[in-house]
Amino acid sequence: MSAPEVGSDRITHVHPGDLDTFLSRRGGPTTLSFDDGYADNLHTALPILERHDQPATIFVTTGFVLRRSPLLARIAAAVAEQPNRDDPSLSALLGRSIPPSDAASCYALIRDRLKALSVSQRKVHHAALIDAFSLDVEALTSDYVDQEQLSTLDAHPLITIGAHTRTHPDLRFCSDAELVDELQGAKKTLETWLGHPIDTMAYPFGDTDHRVRRATAAAGYRRAYVTESANWRSRIPAYGRLDIPRIDLSGEVRRMHRRDRKRTVRHR
Repeated sequence: MSAPEVGSDRITHVHPGDLDTFLSRRGGPTTLSFDDGYADNLHTALPILERHDQPATIFVTTGFVLRRSPLLARIAAAVAEQPNRDDPSLSALLGRSIPPSDAASCYALIRDRLKALSVSQRKVHHAALIDAFSLDVEALTSDYVDQEQLSTLDAHPLITIGAHTRTHPDLRFCSDAELVDELQGAKKTLETWLGHPIDTMAYPFGDTDHRVRRATAAAGYRRAYVTESANWRSRIPAYGRLDIPRIDLSGEVRRMHRRDRKRTVRHR
């Protein structure tokens, strides 16, 4: 579970040792969730969960399983790492002729621009960037679960599968038709693959609004998760998710170690 140099979806990775440490020392019941559907959820995280008898929910993006389109952050990272980024396809996306000189700033700019597009707009720019920079789509999607691995996870008593849309867009920028496809389409696909109802989902990036929540309820989901707590009112409850596998776990382990050091100093 490692992060790339520039940054992408895995920049908020969790080290297996941190997960093991946290679960060994947690003070009470813990809710864990993993986003997107990476294969390491099966071969790395699951053995740790089994060791601690810890349930977890895995929110799966169906398009990643089908290897149809990489996560937009991975497109951004791959382009930002290019030694020569002076290409019309990038200028058309960014609205400027010369992107930032440093890779990290360029990555952030590309990612934010792609995130603020509708699904159809983003697909056009994805295709242009993939072609212009000769990006390897297979390499950018190779570490997600395939359908057989997904079924293996789903059959495990500790694992619950939830939906995470078709292509991982910021749903706030989707058209009404795209919202239906992303929400209902992902639900129906997972139900066809797994043979049972899927009624839980997590919003990509944790972002939503009233229109998106109404569409989520209309799609048949009973629960939807965000990254941070919010005081929303809607037909579908908004759960403030402790997004441990992406952000909070490593920080919590560091706090554990700091508490250990303080106890050691006090008892000297």
